Amino acid sequence: MGTTAISKQLCKLGGRLVPALFAYWLLHKTGFYEFTSREAEGLTTLILLVGSIYAVMLAFVIFVIWGQFTDVENFTMRECNSLRDLLRFSRYLNPDAEHAIRRAVADYAQRVIRHEWPALGEREKDEQAERSFCGLMNAVIRTVPAGAAEEAVYQRMIDLARKTGEHRDERITKSLTRIPPTLVRLVNTMAAVLLLLAFVYPFHHWLAGACCFVLVALVLFSANLVMTDTDNPFKGICNVSPQPFADLVS
Repeated sequence: MGTTAISKQLCKLGGRLVPALFAYWLLHKTGFYEFTSREAEGLTTLILLVGSIYAVMLAFVIFVIWGQFTDVENFTMRECNSLRDLLRFSRYLNPDAEHAIRRAVADYAQRVIRHEWPALGEREKDEQAERSFCGLMNAVIRTVPAGAAEEAVYQRMIDLARKTGEHRDERITKSLTRIPPTLVRLVNTMAAVLLLLAFVYPFHHWLAGACCFVLVALVLFSANLVMTDTDNPFKGICNVSPQPFADLVS
């Protein structure tokens, strides 16, 4: 969800608010709110009850989503740190082995940036990046140590390759995790109920009621935007950057 998509959503929200405000003004003229004013105390209690439940549900959802978002960032950094250590240790191997490993790391990093990052944004795995990672593992495993010194370095690189694979698996698993649709519907339904209660609440002046209704709509819209945007770490306003992989290539 880029800036253009957000602008479209704001325009869509504005397009829905205009007829809603006209209906609000019309209902005030027809005396509808004289009827609801007799139930103001009950409506207040209901708003407090639904609002409290909505706040708890939204806080829980944001907490879980933000935890997954930061996990993707952390596993990305750990994977890139392991790859960086792999490059560092490859300097102590023979020139052919070092060149093969450096080329494999660069190819894998480029595949992640160009192909895997957009694919994960669409909640899909990328076969090209997976094959490139297998090629990197093969370059490490097939290295033939030349002497006892390189043998120690080789064992360390095998450990680093294993850790890199673990971090990659964890990163992809967290990247593909999204909010369950049922939970999204529940949160959105409660938001709609809150907006409806704000719409029928009997304010003394229609303009004050209209302003409060618009304010509630904007707050609920912002909450939904944060929830849906953060749920996808690769598309939207707040994203996990592939810069650590780009640094490996440079």
